[in-house]
Amino acid sequence: MKRFLYTFLFTLIIALFATESRAQEYVPFPLSNAIWSEVFTSKQPDEVETYQFGIEGDTVYNNIQYSKLYLLNDTVYPLSVGRYCGGIREDDMKRIYIIDCDCVMIPTIPIIDEVVLYDFSKSIGDTLFVGIYSFYPYSYFIINEIDSILIDGNYRKRFDFGVEEWIEGIGSTRGLLSPIQEQPTGYQKWKLICLNQEGSMTYLNPDFNSCFPILTSIDEQDQPPHLMIYPHPVTNTSYLEVGAQLASYEVLEIYDVLGKLEKRIAIAPGATRIELNNKDFRTGIYLVVLKAKNQLPLTNKILIINN
Repeated sequence: MKRFLYTFLFTLIIALFATESRAQEYVPFPLSNAIWSEVFTSKQPDEVETYQFGIEGDTVYNNIQYSKLYLLNDTVYPLSVGRYCGGIREDDMKRIYIIDCDCVMIPTIPIIDEVVLYDFSKSIGDTLFVGIYSFYPYSYFIINEIDSILIDGNYRKRFDFGVEEWIEGIGSTRGLLSPIQEQPTGYQKWKLICLNQEGSMTYLNPDFNSCFPILTSIDEQDQPPHLMIYPHPVTNTSYLEVGAQLASYEVLEIYDVLGKLEKRIAIAPGATRIELNNKDFRTGIYLVVLKAKNQLPLTNKILIINN
C-alpha cells in the first residue's frame, strides 16, 4: 500500500511539474503566415481606419535573415502584399528586431537601422530599451507587472508597462509597431484587433467581435475618453479632466522621459478633476497615465515648466 502511495505521489508530482513547465514555455514571435489586424482612430479630424500587417517571404540585411513585413491588400493567404514595411526577426534571447521600417505613422522618417521592437527576456522591475527615439515612445520601458494569459491553448506572459501591454507571441495590444510609434497628445489611438495565424484566429481583442470588422465611427469601438490638461503647458496650477468617466479610474501615475515614476495620485471617489502644480516637478515632458483594474490605461503627454 505504501509503495502504491509513493508511486502515486511521485507520478502526481511529475505531472504537476510537467504542467508547470508547459505553462512557462516561451511562445515565439510569429514570423510566417501571420496577420495583425489593427485600427487607428482620430477625432481631429474624425477618422477611423482599419488596416493589416502581414508576413510574406524572407530577405537579408547585413548577412542576417529577416521575414518581410507588409501592409496588406487583403486578409487571406496567399497574401496580396502592399507597402513594404521592413524586415523583422527574433534572436535566441527572446528579442524581436525590425530594420528598414517605413510604416510607422508618427514619426514619418523611415527607421533605416535595426532596432529592438520587443524584448521578452526581462523580469518585473527591469528597464528595457526599444527603438531609437529619446522623446516618445520612451526609449526605456519599465516593467510594472508580469502575469500569464491563456491564449490558443498556451500560457503566455503578459508584460504591463503602465502605458502599454505586450503579450508573448503576439506583440503590443496597441498594435504591432506600437513600441516605436509616437503617441501624440490629440485624440489619436492605435489598437490591435486580432492576430490571425495559419488561417485561424489566435488572439481577439475583447473590444471586438470579429478579426476584420467594418467600422464606420469611433463610437462603434467604445473608445476611452480623452484625458484633457488645462491650462497647458503647466506653468502654475493645471487640471486633468476626463469628464464623468474619471470616477471609473483608481490612480493617476506620472512618468518622466526615462520612464521613471515621479508621482502617484489616488483618485478620490466622485472626483471630477485632478490638480497638478508645477512646483512638484522639474521642467520637462511627462507622461500621465490613468489606471484601473480591467481597463486599458488612458494616457497623455504634458509639458511642465518650473521657473
